[in-house]
Amino acid sequence: MKISEIVATQRRRLGLKQYQLAEKTGIAPSQISIFERGSSGMVTTNLEKVLVALGLHIVYDRQSVQQHTARRCAHTLINQGIRDLRSVTREEIASIMDMDDLLLLPVVSEELYRRYCRTEVMDETNTWNHFIKLVHDYMLEEIDGVYDPERVMSAPQESVGAL
Repeated sequence: MKISEIVATQRRRLGLKQYQLAEKTGIAPSQISIFERGSSGMVTTNLEKVLVALGLHIVYDRQSVQQHTARRCAHTLINQGIRDLRSVTREEIASIMDMDDLLLLPVVSEELYRRYCRTEVMDETNTWNHFIKLVHDYMLEEIDGVYDPERVMSAPQESVGAL
């Protein structure tokens, strides 16, 4: 599920019309409509406003939450017989984990990701690329017996925020 679909679904769940969401956020109704159709993206500041208005959580301490979620994801995928992350899409992983919040993590090209890692212009940990590398590493740890998966189940569950 795409972020635009998550926004539209949550808006409908709350019984809001697009114009009502626009009033709550100060964003033009046409911009919300275009975004929900998937015709155009939305700048981060406006997306934050929309998410807050819809009661979707934004996690600011995302690194520890992301690491915990990546460990749970690795464990779950292994239990489902998935050993190669190239065999599943991010949408499938979000569905398996029942965590649409994973779709909020932006996917960037490998070149751009390498630039993020070399500079401090953007936090590279705020990308799908980083998250899936964590999952991969944790899968290898669990397969090799380095990590005790029982700890995964005892830790509190939280959502992963991309902002």
